[in-house]
Amino acid sequence: MKAFVLIKVEPGKIKEVMQAVSEMRPVKEAYCVTGPDDIIAVLESDDARGISEVVIADLHDVEGIRGTDTRIVVDLA
Repeated sequence: MKAFVLIKVEPGKIKEVMQAVSEMRPVKEAYCVTGPDDIIAVLESDDARGISEVVIADLHDVEGIRGTDTRIVVDLA
């Protein structure tokens, strides 16, 4: 299962948050972006529970993260 997590970061904390997010094992890719969000992280896990655990337990504990918005990838096949 794959998910995109849109992350809002407190001003002045983008580098620290980017490093912390990039080092998380389920995070396969992370990018700083323009627009209403500051970082987009690509997570992979065996199931939805694994994705939610990373978002709730890990990302929300990172100092400097103001909020997240998670988009689970669905298979239309």
